[in-house]
Amino acid sequence: MVSLLSDTLRLGNAFHELDQSSTVSKNSDQTYILTVAIAGCIRESLSPEHLSFWREQALIVAYRAIPWKYVEPTTANTRLFLPHLKHAVQAFQDDFEHLPISTRADLALTLIEASRFPDMAWKRFAVGQAELSVLGLQDWYLRSCIAQSRCLLSRIAGSLDQAASSLGDLTSDLSAAKKLLEDWSPLNQSPSSMEEVVLFRKNMILGRILRFQGEFTESLTHLEIARKTTEKRKDLIFDEDLRDVTCDLADTLRELDDPTSAEHDLRTEIARRDQSCISSLGRSLLELSLAEALFAQGRLKEAERLCLDVQSRPGLLKFEKLRLHITLAKIRHVDSENQGALSYWSEAMGAIGKFPMTSGRTTRIIVMSICDTLGCLGHNWLMHESQRQVASLDELAKPGGIQYWIAGLRHWLEYL
Repeated sequence: MVSLLSDTLRLGNAFHELDQSSTVSKNSDQTYILTVAIAGCIRESLSPEHLSFWREQALIVAYRAIPWKYVEPTTANTRLFLPHLKHAVQAFQDDFEHLPISTRADLALTLIEASRFPDMAWKRFAVGQAELSVLGLQDWYLRSCIAQSRCLLSRIAGSLDQAASSLGDLTSDLSAAKKLLEDWSPLNQSPSSMEEVVLFRKNMILGRILRFQGEFTESLTHLEIARKTTEKRKDLIFDEDLRDVTCDLADTLRELDDPTSAEHDLRTEIARRDQSCISSLGRSLLELSLAEALFAQGRLKEAERLCLDVQSRPGLLKFEKLRLHITLAKIRHVDSENQGALSYWSEAMGAIGKFPMTSGRTTRIIVMSICDTLGCLGHNWLMHESQRQVASLDELAKPGGIQYWIAGLRHWLEYL
């Protein structure tokens, strides 16, 4: 089976023969559907032992088609496997205990890996099935992986209480997070591949935290180290993280008043993704960061075109919507299109409400921008009400939190 599945030509010929005999039908998206009547005949022709064996093989083939991050490349077709994996797992979920322990562990870890793909319904399914697949196994590593994944899901969904209960503790103190990262180091001077991945993540997250704290030069140093790791370790695959590293680098360069270098890095990564036929998912974040770099250079029309293109895409992430509205609001604001600016600032205000872990600084700047726009429109009473809201946000601001979250808002505050 391994040799057949690994040989594209043989596999294609086999499917062609099945299609010619009407055993399967081919769809326009290059997928195949097994004829219901044929499937029933095949099941009836197999003994219970053989049927159980082939069901297990189908499950193994389905879950092993999912690439593991950093060690296996994803392709444009990776997500086509997810419906097959879901079908195979659902068909087997009452019989997980009959699988070998090693297969159950492998399945659970692969489902956790697969939970990185969108959307939330799929993430919840994958983690839930991972938990079911290891019921009764006394494996603390698997249990900790599942607990961590449940915490992440709760955090993405905005359920902070549930996230805290998943891991026992949760903190938004950036200084504490920074210390935890700085305290970690490889066991030896020559890090293993796994340690290289951890070092990469350490520098990437440290770079982000330092930018949040306003330590932009130090942030750039860590982000450059992370990027060099991706260039040096050709045996590891960093495609899924390069978008975030590039955006963080560009945003830090923007804060350091070097939007030209930010633009260069972003265009280079966008071109690399296009040439490598990497999934278009994630492109919006790169282009929104690029729009800010263009805005910083006074190239408002180019920035606006990028933003409007992003705006036309379905299924934008929460952060993409927030950044999109902020950038378009700034463009309208600078162009004195006050009604349009107010509309986008209001959209940004609604979007930021979905991020409860920020310190309030970004919200304060958005409200100040709304105040300025209301003043220009002559809505003085509403302007004074918004000013009172700014004062209350000043009182709620806490130390140790995120100070510089959205790149460019520090400069925007000076503009106001």
